[in-house]
Amino acid sequence: MGTPEENVQDACSRDEKPLLRGIPYASDIYRRWEKIYNDIKQIAAGGVRGTTIEALYENTRGPREVPPGHPLPVVGFSCMTREPADDEIPGLVDEAIRQVLGPRGLSALIKKGDRVVIKVNIVGPSHGLPGEKGRGIVSDPRIVRYVAGKVREIIGFGGTADLKVVDATFSPEKDPSDRNNPMSFHYARLQRSGGTSVHENDICYDYDADGVLDGGSGATLVNLDSVPHSERFLTVVDEPIRGRCEVWLPKFLRTREQAQGDPDYCDVYIGIPVFKSHGFCGMTGALKLHWGTMLGALEKQEHAGYGFGTGDIRLFLDYLCAMNRARGFDLVIMDALTGNRAGPMNNSDNPDARTDFILVNAILCSRDSVAIDTVETLLGGFRPDSVPLPEAAFRDGIGINRPAYIDLKGFDAFFRHKRWLRETYPGCGPGSYPLQSGIGNAKTHEDFNAPENVSVTCRKDGDVFMFDYTASEPAPCNHALARIDLLVNGTVVQRLFENLTGGSVPVDFGEFCNQVVRYRIAAWDMALNCTLSEEKELVVA
Repeated sequence: MGTPEENVQDACSRDEKPLLRGIPYASDIYRRWEKIYNDIKQIAAGGVRGTTIEALYENTRGPREVPPGHPLPVVGFSCMTREPADDEIPGLVDEAIRQVLGPRGLSALIKKGDRVVIKVNIVGPSHGLPGEKGRGIVSDPRIVRYVAGKVREIIGFGGTADLKVVDATFSPEKDPSDRNNPMSFHYARLQRSGGTSVHENDICYDYDADGVLDGGSGATLVNLDSVPHSERFLTVVDEPIRGRCEVWLPKFLRTREQAQGDPDYCDVYIGIPVFKSHGFCGMTGALKLHWGTMLGALEKQEHAGYGFGTGDIRLFLDYLCAMNRARGFDLVIMDALTGNRAGPMNNSDNPDARTDFILVNAILCSRDSVAIDTVETLLGGFRPDSVPLPEAAFRDGIGINRPAYIDLKGFDAFFRHKRWLRETYPGCGPGSYPLQSGIGNAKTHEDFNAPENVSVTCRKDGDVFMFDYTASEPAPCNHALARIDLLVNGTVVQRLFENLTGGSVPVDFGEFCNQVVRYRIAAWDMALNCTLSEEKELVVA
């Protein structure tokens, strides 16, 4: 694909063309999308009122605290500093999953005969430059096809086993791959050909438009906008601002217990969102991915008036939280191979306009949608307090958004990758981060420096081994120290949330008697920048 600078448009500009070309749009689909574009443009120009955490939750329930001893949600992170080849992507996916689920991978979560649903994001598959249609917009089909294949290997093809890949196509047509709908699965692909048409050399969701995911998994594709009211079940959720929320989800998303013998249920629900900014809520990730399951195509496309239509974004956030509470993901695998800087699509009426994406070359994974969206926000270079959805979900008890309480795997790999992104791609000024500050009111921060003066020594105090540690933040500091991890032989044996700049901590080395052990500490700040101390050896006598 050439160098990043050759492939990436400056985030501070928009390359728009006035005329619609390429795939002809059905009049009703185009009318609805025209409304979305106008709404997002207006939001981008004027911002959304009251998107700071304080404004969002003034006079509502107070901030929730992470209870003592609460297990830290795990977020897997795998990456490369070059664009991965097609055959390298499975390794990135497997590594991120392994970090979360352990050496068994998906088999630790899924078993033979399970019914599995994979929710993807195919909004705007026909958008982008000819030759780049859908890039940085839709969930990469290489990831989706690989994950679906691994799931099928586990569940098998017989008995109760079932596999669906689902999203809304902005049409009531039951056919998920309708060739007359430019938003259908047929047009969702990684384009390897020129022009605007779907070509056999493209890596597609459904090249032959038979309603089955390409790649051999046999997964059934489902257009969520075609699922009528009669094929949905109701969950009523009370939210702090909106109050009573009625969530109508497809019956095939019920748990086995909820189905009570009916064949429409889901044992494991997997989300594969795309790493991209959003003109309405700053970032769109795992939490917002549920929006596609909403009943009512037109309401969904216009965000049902929640937020923009009413001027109160809290109503929109409340409903998203209600959807996550009605049926959350059991696992999230985030496509961060690209990063969309003008999301969710191009912020352009022209489907052939260039998509402003960068090559991030990463995969994230977690069982906690709030935690992975928080890490996504920090990977985008944004201040968490300027992206309100994870905070709303945290206060709703859906997951954890406090960086100090997120177990991000790879230690300093995340920090080093953010630094690489900052050095590789031009932002809106010298030394600025690649993603643009202000989109959807999300604000970039400038703290991309990891903790300093990180060190640890060990001494014997009677029968106890004492570890003396130090850490500090460089000045000026926008993100304070968050946590100290003590590692023995590469494994975290103790975590400290207080006295982070220095202190002593006793460690029981009984299980390591008469062994040589390696020890060090990892110092984290609130932006999940991490510094590892020098590793040392100790003979446990």
